[in-house]
Amino acid sequence: MKWLVMLVALTSFAVADPKPKPAPAPLAVMKIEPNLGDAEGGTYVRVVGAGFLADATVRAVKIYFGSRQGEVIRTVSDTELIVQAPGGKVDQTVDVLVIVEGRGEIKLPKAFKFVTKP
Repeated sequence: MKWLVMLVALTSFAVADPKPKPAPAPLAVMKIEPNLGDAEGGTYVRVVGAGFLADATVRAVKIYFGSRQGEVIRTVSDTELIVQAPGGKVDQTVDVLVIVEGRGEIKLPKAFKFVTKP
């Protein structure tokens, strides 16, 4: 009987998470570097912002340069993405659209320019 009372007493305690996970930062984009790339495509671009969810898969993040989708190489952290830009027309400046599944999207007007190889 003594063990039963002790078992009931031990199982009735709730264990609180000592470090609750903070809410993710709102989705934001501060800069894209470089902001120009090869018109043939393939330029690696660093997108710096907030709320990218580093633990999300790269499939959960999409980025468009104008109407063409770039390839998200990896989410470095909640504040940084590495993307490979698609190709485009030489001297064309396009909007960049960043979409994070479940978080929203941000459009950066005229944020990237396609140039010829240096």
